[in-house]
Formats: sequence, structure tokens, C-alpha cells
Amino acid sequence: MTNEDRIRLSDLNLAEYLRETARWNKGGEVHEKDDLLLTMGLSRFPTTSAAMNLSNAKHDDARDIWERVRSFYRERKTPFCIHIRRHADATLEALCLSEKMTVVSDSPGMITERPLQASMLPAGVEIRRIDSVAGVVDFRAITIASFESLGMPAFVGEKIFATPERLLQPHIDMVAAYDQGLPVSAAMVIHSHSIAGIYWVGTVPAARGRGLGEACVSEVANEALRRGAAFVVLQATKFGAPLYRRMGFEEITRYPWYMRQDK
Repeated sequence: MTNEDRIRLSDLNLAEYLRETARWNKGGEVHEKDDLLLTMGLSRFPTTSAAMNLSNAKHDDARDIWERVRSFYRERKTPFCIHIRRHADATLEALCLSEKMTVVSDSPGMITERPLQASMLPAGVEIRRIDSVAGVVDFRAITIASFESLGMPAFVGEKIFATPERLLQPHIDMVAAYDQGLPVSAAMVIHSHSIAGIYWVGTVPAARGRGLGEACVSEVANEALRRGAAFVVLQATKFGAPLYRRMGFEEITRYPWYMRQDK
């Protein structure tokens, strides 16, 4: 497999994650036409309504893409974000900057094709696979607590995971770490396009610094490879990137997010 193939599959898995996030609620929307993906969640927080260009054309009309994105979200009177592929969307990214969109992150796209070394868990901690609504509710609680400390309001997580039964799908694998029976850390994998993508890695503030997030990531990544994924991909935060590099993930591209607050 060429590096270009790896990057393309990473793009497609990220796009599938955006679709899935919208599908997790009955009121979510997924629209796709001419290689432009447009999704809308139930929250008015901009990062839950996301656009992504999926064209492989060398000279996309960035202004046309921008106008289509803005028109879609303007009709719905909601703020939005655009996921940029640094390897393919240079003109669109330049337009996002000229339109004074806010940079949410400059996420490294990272992959591993080899199993990760499993971490030794602290005493009293166990990792469980999530296969019930009650487990998804625990996953939601971990995610809300961990991402609130990173700037995501609690109501956003509540909206995203408002219908927990919709996450119980065979192509979605979730685990949670429990400390003395309390849910404290979690990670998710979404399988698509012959690979697996890791999302929603989080640890509640009180349990950080004990390697629990690393253990959850290793668990879902290794299980994905056992299930036949060609490789495992993730888009790292600036806080997570050093950890993932140490674990063995390698950067292959960047996926900046740009946010538009006004309607």
C-alpha cells in the first residue's frame, strides 16, 4: 500500500466518523454531493456541524466549495466547522483563513500498522468492552467530563450521545477503564474502508497521569488489527500527539479544523 493510499483511507475514515456522529441522533443530518460532505448535529456548538471536501481533484474551486458550505449552514441558522486535509485542500484552507475562520486545532493524522504494547494497569483498574446501553452511558459520562476540561461544554456531549443505543453497532468498538468500579477512561474505534479510526479518547481529570488513556487506545487499536484492519488512524490533539508518537503512531498528514461562529 502506498502512502497516498494510506492518506486517502484516513480521509475516508474521518468522513465516516463525521457521518456517524450525525447518525447518533434522530435529528442529525448527512448531505453529500459532488464530493462535499455536510453534516449537522443537534447541538448549536460549531464543531458538531461539520463539512469536509473529499475531492481528489488537483484544482478544486475553493470559492464554490465555501459558498456551498456557507449556504447549507446559513439555511439552518447554525455555526459550523470545516475539516481540512492539508495534503489536498491548500486553496480551501487559504480561503478559510481569508474568511477569518477560527482555527480549532491543527491535528496530526497519525497511523500504526503494528500492534501496540499493552500497558500494565494499576491495581483496581480493569478495561471492559462496551456492549450495552448502560456501558454507552458510562462512556458518555467519561467523555463529557474529560472534554469539558478541554473546552467542550457539557451540553455538547449530552447532545452528541443523547441516544446511546444508536452507538451499539458492529463497526463501532468502545472500551472503558473502570477504577474500583467507577468509569474513568475510554476510547472508541470506527471501522470503515478496510481500516479503523480512533475517536473520543478521554480520561476524567481526577484519573489522569496513570496511563489509562494509553491503555484504552492500545486495547481498541490492537483489537482492530486483530479484526483485520490494514492500519489504525487517529487525529491527535496537541496534548495527545506526544503520547501517540511514543506509543508508535507515525504522522502522515494534518487535519486542521476551522470554525465559523456566525450564522
